Amino acid sequence: MANDLSVTVAPYLFRERWNESPFMQAQGLTAEEIAPGEVAIHLRSPTLAQRGAGGPPDAINGGVISYMFDGALGYAIVSAQIPRLEAAGLSRAAYSQVTMNLDITYLAAAQGGSFSAVGRVLRVGRSTAFAQGELLNGRGEVCATAKGIWRVFWPLQ
Repeated sequence: MANDLSVTVAPYLFRERWNESPFMQAQGLTAEEIAPGEVAIHLRSPTLAQRGAGGPPDAINGGVISYMFDGALGYAIVSAQIPRLEAAGLSRAAYSQVTMNLDITYLAAAQGGSFSAVGRVLRVGRSTAFAQGELLNGRGEVCATAKGIWRVFWPLQ
């Protein structure tokens, strides 16, 4: 996601670029920015390859849940940073982050025809950010929870 987005670009344009990424498209994922600091990653129609591997045959695989959480929590952090970038007069290209820790608790088999990983920022500091989230099936039941820590890289000023 090394996009050269200007700080004047609306957050929805960032979402469009996220949704156009080859990884997101290959996995059938779409991102929805609910509010700054809150993002949902949707898997509306899981493929056969995204199901099974140890659980019930109609459940999505834990690896799928993992990359949904990584995207939802990480993107939530980016969306929360947009006002800080604007206030500092920095472009989106001046900011980056990496996942340091992602802790997932699987509560129930993620069965169903659609899923959403919702991530929310808990706290953002100069060098680290904290987020948490839930994986919901199409009936709104929580199948898994996650919390994570991201390393934030700001340019030297």
